Amino acid sequence: MAKRPTVHFLTAYVEYLWDQGIRSEEYYLGDASRFLRFLLASTTPEQIESYISAHSSPAYRARLEKTLRKFFAFAQEKLAIPAEEILHRQKKPDRNLV
Repeated sequence: MAKRPTVHFLTAYVEYLWDQGIRSEEYYLGDASRFLRFLLASTTPEQIESYISAHSSPAYRARLEKTLRKFFAFAQEKLAIPAEEILHRQKKPDRNLV
């Protein structure tokens, strides 16, 4: 399967499983989901900051701040994954503002 930038991670995984001839993807998706929950639960604020700062576009970094905050709120509210440290992380002031 060719890499397509508009296809999201889990969608691509399901398509990969189908391409591999696996038609009962429930076990595969369930196990992948549990592993991703494990990784999410062990994510630190420093790792998120490192991920965000790895992108050169200020607009994209600002978008990531917003969308990842919402993602971790979802993880805390719906998946019972502790995310207090991440959700209450102070946003750094923009040094470019006058």
